Amino acid sequence: MKITFKMRLLSMGIITMMLISSCKDVKEVAKGPDYTIKEWPYDIPARISDEGNEDLFLMALGHVETELADGRFDPVKDEVTLNDGTVIPNWYSDSLGLEFYSPINKDIFPLPPSGMCTWYYYYQHINEEEVKLNARWLNENLLDYGAEYLQIDDGWQKERADGGHGSRDWTGIDKAFPSGMAELAEYIKSQGLVPGIWIAPHGQSNDSVVKANPGVFIFKPDSTSASETWEGKYLVDPTSEEAHEYLYELFDMMVDWGYDYFKIDGQPIVVREYDRVNEFMEKPGRDNEELYRETLKTMREAIGPERYLLGCWGLPTEGMGIMDGSRTGGDVVLGWRGFFTALWPTMRHYYQHNIAWYTDPDVMMLRQPLTIPQAQVWATLQGLTGQALLTSDRLSDLSDERVEIMKKVYPAVDIRPVDLFPSDKMKTVWDLKVNHLGRQYDVVGLFNYDENELKQKVLEFSELGLDDSKRYHIFDFWNNEYLGCWEKAVAFEIPPTSCRVISLMPDEGEIELVSTSRHITQGWVELEEASYDGQKKEYLGISNVIGGDPYQLHFACPAGEYFDITDVRVSGANGLETEITNHQGWSTLTIRSPKTTKLEWTVDFEPAYSYKYETRSPGRLTVRPDGTDAVKISWRPQYYLNSGYQVYIDGELAGYTPATYFTLEDIDPEKEYRVEVVTVWKDGDTSSRSEDDDSGTVFTLKSLLRENQKP
Repeated sequence: MKITFKMRLLSMGIITMMLISSCKDVKEVAKGPDYTIKEWPYDIPARISDEGNEDLFLMALGHVETELADGRFDPVKDEVTLNDGTVIPNWYSDSLGLEFYSPINKDIFPLPPSGMCTWYYYYQHINEEEVKLNARWLNENLLDYGAEYLQIDDGWQKERADGGHGSRDWTGIDKAFPSGMAELAEYIKSQGLVPGIWIAPHGQSNDSVVKANPGVFIFKPDSTSASETWEGKYLVDPTSEEAHEYLYELFDMMVDWGYDYFKIDGQPIVVREYDRVNEFMEKPGRDNEELYRETLKTMREAIGPERYLLGCWGLPTEGMGIMDGSRTGGDVVLGWRGFFTALWPTMRHYYQHNIAWYTDPDVMMLRQPLTIPQAQVWATLQGLTGQALLTSDRLSDLSDERVEIMKKVYPAVDIRPVDLFPSDKMKTVWDLKVNHLGRQYDVVGLFNYDENELKQKVLEFSELGLDDSKRYHIFDFWNNEYLGCWEKAVAFEIPPTSCRVISLMPDEGEIELVSTSRHITQGWVELEEASYDGQKKEYLGISNVIGGDPYQLHFACPAGEYFDITDVRVSGANGLETEITNHQGWSTLTIRSPKTTKLEWTVDFEPAYSYKYETRSPGRLTVRPDGTDAVKISWRPQYYLNSGYQVYIDGELAGYTPATYFTLEDIDPEKEYRVEVVTVWKDGDTSSRSEDDDSGTVFTLKSLLRENQKP
């Protein structure tokens, strides 16, 4: 019996109802042994504007609470409840204008896809051997890190009439793929990967194909095509049963080949054209967005709910509830300027990610001419947001250093926004709040997008919603270095086109596990258990480690106390190697396993010898204006040994800096201020503060600006 279009629509409606129903079930979901996913959907903290701190970009991993939240968001009700009790209904569908909003279904895809796309290295000149080369590389180097997908982009389909690659004819295969697409999908699967494929399915350019499929495409009364665009010379008619048969068979063919990930391109073009050429359709007069959604439902029926459907080109929000994810911007290009093509859609559309669907800011590229710091910036964008993560380099050509950067952000994890609104600002402080195994900490990205000027960022703990009366352990992830335990604020220097990734862990008076090396989230991906026995001075944990990858656990001592690692015990594999490195105030345990496995580890600590130097006050303190509401305080470098400097304003600690200058912002031009600078040692002891020495000075910004204007 032939299954008609109407019968398939009925079955598709049943599948859609099943997907929506399952989305309402609260349950624990797991993605492999390493990546535990919290139940969804559930109420989450939400900011509905960045009023008060326009430079802060806020995200969460795990069940996080923060005083920065304006309230909570219920993804099922689509409702925000503010802290004062005010209820804002239909937040996404009305306030944010997403008519087809529904909460993402995470049952089948609990995490965004991670892997590789061929387009941004090969473009339409991809071939079978290069796909296989990258598949083998992924299997050998990145599969254990969570890279699962290998998506073949434009160039696989039949050649154009002039022999060039990249036609809009899906009825044949390019000669660059002599074994066929089914054999290639099988090869990709043999490498442990999920094969993906690109297509612009609403279009077609082969006249003979169109002639052989009457009723499928839209024509004018004079028998010419009603729509000739990038999508193709002809456009499928969404009101035609034959068109839906055509789309179903097209995707059913690719499913039979073995593909489980589908990137459908040019989607906003389709929605626009359906509005423009509605009068030429077989059944004109219907809403163009609903017609478009019907074509997506046919594709979804053909591929089933268990295969990934990605909308592409801009932001086809009309596909919400049907697509699993969406590209949110245009095509990136190689180099530093290309990075901004990923940055802008992240700023503008990240509020949709992991709530309505998975957002995709386009691929991550790490190859030259990007410098190593610039590659770290692009990787940090991906790692701190948890968006869909596909790289697009010729992987075997990457240097070891660039591969190591890549490994630190795979896989994409269960990060979602706290900021539920779009932004048109290039924010430079990205705060990922993490709650995992009782470890509550912040991973903060500090960005300098400028190509010429070094910037200093004074990171005030209060701007992250933290208790700034506490001390926080500071760890620099990309530089793999503990920076001490400080209070109130810390100043960081950020060179041009670079970033710092800083973790902040509150000092609770015990030895703390402040960072791990496996992933930029510093524990979420690989740590299954972690606990500390204060009586025994013993840390215990279970970690999933990657074979051949040195896995590091970084521990910090309470402020003013010193311990060394004296013994470690690790079990779970043969041939394990361990290395202990003790520094004053912090220690690192490195574990090398010959295979990817789960390890149990125990780390013992004992009191350690420490060295102390009596600090001396710096001199020659100067204050200069830095714009109209800030000043730059600088001083002569202290010749004698110290760990940095603390700056006080009107007797209150402003923050710590290892440099010999500090920027104070939000200065009242009319107000008189007194600033002092003292040197500080590792234990927090400072040099004496005295109003009689030259470590302090009084100023008003108004007078400084006036002095600065004198000839």
